Amino acid sequence: MRKVDLKIQTEALIYEAKNKYLGLNIVKYHVDKTLESPFCRLCGEKGESVTRIVCECEKLAQREYKQRHDNVAKVVHWKLCEKNHLEKKDKWYEHAPDSVSENEEVKLLWGVNIQCDHVTEARRPDIVVVNKQEKKCTIIDIAVPADKRIGEKENEKVEKYQDLKREIARMWNIRTVQVVPIVVGSLGSVTKSLDKWLGKLNIKISISLLQKTALLGTARILRKVLEL
Repeated sequence: MRKVDLKIQTEALIYEAKNKYLGLNIVKYHVDKTLESPFCRLCGEKGESVTRIVCECEKLAQREYKQRHDNVAKVVHWKLCEKNHLEKKDKWYEHAPDSVSENEEVKLLWGVNIQCDHVTEARRPDIVVVNKQEKKCTIIDIAVPADKRIGEKENEKVEKYQDLKREIARMWNIRTVQVVPIVVGSLGSVTKSLDKWLGKLNIKISISLLQKTALLGTARILRKVLEL
């Protein structure tokens, strides 16, 4: 957390979340004995743990989790635009990705549902990069899961897009198609493989920036739910 340069209040909040010092219903119920139910205050399902709040509550999925996810994805998209001389804002947080960005050398897709000839369940990755000259395609998918699931999520993303990988190679006459998962834990953890995955994108992007973006999203969620 020192490396990502968070404000002291945000750093303290994340530290408390990592160490489970927050005023959670599950703690108030089992330890403090001040509540009659340990369940999540938003959805009323399962014990209100840190993981439940920052990753698993259905009431937060469509807005809060999605916003955090999209912000991490925007950092990657912004860096890809910079590398490929595509239009972008001066700051990543001002960046509003177009569904299609293109020049003579590269095409960049953002959240596009790819039409396939065969039945393909997973066909809407976060970002697709098509290098026209090299006939190379990169499927990029981002996730911000619970820290304990980061390794599992990386493998899951790679496996998820194997059918789409084959379809793109065939339909678009692409020589090489690769899947690159970008996974940052909701409390900042990353796997040792993240450097390798980022290297496949051939862009200068700081892991600490991805971590900071995810942590700021998590802090916003915690403040909203716990009214801190």
